[in-house]
Amino acid sequence: MRTSIKAAGASIIHAGAILITCAALPAVPSANPTESRANPRLITWVEQILSQNPELQAAAASEEAARARLTGAGRALYNPELEIEYERSDIDLATAELLQPLDWHGKREARERVADSSLTAARTEYDALRERLTAELLGALAEYEGSRALVDLAARRVALLKRFAEVAQKRGRAGDLGQVEVELAQLAYVEGEMTAAGDKAALADAVDILYRITGAGLPRAGLPRVPAEALPRASPPDALAARHPDVRAARARAQLAGVAVRRADTDRRADPTIGIKGGREDEAALFGLRLNIPLQVRNDFRAEVDAARSESAQASFVAAQIERQTVAELNAAQGRYWALQQAWQIWERTGRGSLETRVQLLERLWRVGELSTTDYLVQLKQSLETESAGRTLQRALWQAWIAWLRAAGQVQSWLGLESRGGAP
Repeated sequence: MRTSIKAAGASIIHAGAILITCAALPAVPSANPTESRANPRLITWVEQILSQNPELQAAAASEEAARARLTGAGRALYNPELEIEYERSDIDLATAELLQPLDWHGKREARERVADSSLTAARTEYDALRERLTAELLGALAEYEGSRALVDLAARRVALLKRFAEVAQKRGRAGDLGQVEVELAQLAYVEGEMTAAGDKAALADAVDILYRITGAGLPRAGLPRVPAEALPRASPPDALAARHPDVRAARARAQLAGVAVRRADTDRRADPTIGIKGGREDEAALFGLRLNIPLQVRNDFRAEVDAARSESAQASFVAAQIERQTVAELNAAQGRYWALQQAWQIWERTGRGSLETRVQLLERLWRVGELSTTDYLVQLKQSLETESAGRTLQRALWQAWIAWLRAAGQVQSWLGLESRGGAP
């Protein structure tokens, strides 16, 4: 019986080695990479935070301004002018003239197209911002949950090592352990306290980041947990990059810069003004027509058109670069997620176990003399480090999954939140 217990205890030391070779396993893509696994409480919490985000509210206000400009751009460009003249001298003169500038070159149409493209750009900018903020929120939440899990584990570590140090002192006083082993147990307890302090500091940093994003701190009921089971696998098609909110926003800006060239060209062209004049001079009736054509001989304003063309080219190049970057980030995020997910699957099959059971087994072996104090500490630390590695791996896996969702532009879709292109 002791032999089997000792063999089982010795196998614990190899548990941590499982994670070393996990990343080399082949990845198996899933058919539905963005199937939502988020719980309703998480979705509600995300929506609440987004609805109160000032940056998102500013983007919504910008969209409303663009919509108002579109309404204004569809109206007439020029209003008529009424000019009344009365002169009393040796000749009485009274005239009224109606002047109307003509939109001869299609300025209203060009401005309406610019306003429409501006509204489209504002909508895509809103969607891109909402996607980015949601990804940052989920990333901060995953970091907080992972850090909190490590703090909980560190507290268990301290409790175990404290109990071990107390038992070692009792056995030392009874003469069952030497002074060196008693001091070794005490040092292990101190080391556990130091590790716990570091984990608590990391948790404080995670809380700070979460507060900066939410602006509300931690709710009294506690944060909704990021789902930890049945993690989806990433298998995005190449078209994901083209549909990414950042890419669509960049393309909308390029389209806006393109139609702005037409507006600059029409704006540089002078429009004529016609007028109809009528009145009386003494007893004689007056009637006249006026045609006013500005002569652009000193400045034809072509430089403004050339500048608009250059800005349009610049926006197109920027859009192409953003799409190229998105594809690269998508490939990198996918590779990282697949590697971590395979490691997590191996951990769940072979590495995960009851820490309490392993600790009880080790303590029993130590008490009956099957393990020396040094071997007990080595294997206890190995068990705790393996457990910590598993929780760290889970946090890294969630961060990688969120990073893939962000790279694929699927954060909103995974949560079941549609891009609404307006106020939340």
